This record gives sequence, structure tokens and C-alpha cells, in this order.
Amino acid sequence: MKINVNEQAARIRKAQVVGEILASAKDAAERGVNNFIYQFKAGERNSFPAPYLNITVEEESEGTVKCAYRGDHGDWCKYVIVR
Repeated sequence: MKINVNEQAARIRKAQVVGEILASAKDAAERGVNNFIYQFKAGERNSFPAPYLNITVEEESEGTVKCAYRGDHGDWCKYVIVR
């Protein structure tokens, strides 16, 4: 039996994760905090290669939300809100 990944569902979930990260960034910024941690669901992080997800977040936020230096720890990422 051949098993294939549903590519459309993977793209939709990636967009949802990016939206959740940006919503967390907005919440942190409104509270006056310049960094926050996003915790991925169990086993989900392997579906999103590290540099590509962080690059997407940075592009969507127009360069205002970036992954912290050494902030990608597999199951969670630390993001920084820059000015």
C-alpha cells in the first residue's frame, strides 16, 4: 500500500501555524513584551523545516517578527519583535 501526504492540508496547516505565531506576536506587542515562545503541537514541528517556517513568519510580518538567535529548539521557537 502506498501512502501519500495530503499536500493541500499541509499548506493549510502551515498557514494556520504562521497565523498563530503572528497572533502571539501581536498579543505580546500589545502587552509591551518584545519576545515570546511558540510551542508546536507534538510531532508537528518535523513537518515544517526550520528555516522555511521562520523565513515565512519574517516575510509575513514585514521583518518585524524574527526567530531569536539560537531560538529554534525543535518543539518550540523563541521569536523577537524588532522595531
